[in-house]
Amino acid sequence: MTMSVIILRPRDSADETAKRAHDLGLATVIDPLFVIEPIAWAAPPASAFDAVMLTSSNAVKHAGPELQKYVQLPVLAVGEATAAAARQAGFTVAVTGNRGAEELLQSLPSGQSPHILRLTGKDHVKLVRSSGEITLCRVYESRALPLGGKAQAALRQGHIVLLYSVRAAKILVSEMDRLNIDQSANAVAALSANIAQAAGNGWKKVDTALQPTDDALLSLAGRLCHKTGSL
Repeated sequence: MTMSVIILRPRDSADETAKRAHDLGLATVIDPLFVIEPIAWAAPPASAFDAVMLTSSNAVKHAGPELQKYVQLPVLAVGEATAAAARQAGFTVAVTGNRGAEELLQSLPSGQSPHILRLTGKDHVKLVRSSGEITLCRVYESRALPLGGKAQAALRQGHIVLLYSVRAAKILVSEMDRLNIDQSANAVAALSANIAQAAGNGWKKVDTALQPTDDALLSLAGRLCHKTGSL
């Protein structure tokens, strides 16, 4: 049986991932487990900050017109996709981190950007900075959906699931349990070790990308497709 990668990301991100997957010769099943919705927010004065931190392109796409109040501030972006979205919106990207938000903060020289505005989602990874301060504004929500029919059918056959967050891993496991879908027929390609841990046991195989990037995750998925193609 030809193995496919199951993409559960919100639609825009899922389509981007599917395009990369197809370029690598991977078949895909797209069935979003989340929908992104904007949250009304009050923009604090731009003069209070030295930089804007963006950990997802969703913050750029869904922050609304208030975002332009900060266009003169440098952006600290996590991931190339986030950096590209920021540039498209008119921002100058000062730093692009590819190993997560915490690692990006740790990479900043002492004293750089002491006052950071972080635009993020309702559900987010908490960050603690040893020096300086981070002001948090929630500008979007990733609302969970019931597991869709296409994903259910694929999971009952046995394929490769791409997991991008701890929250997605926990919701997927809960949904599979609710629907009595056997995990052991499927393999998991996780973006990080924390996500792999959240997915738990009982899968045919769980592996972690070498770097927390879409390209690294799809490279891993390709290897898993080859290894588990006898399913």
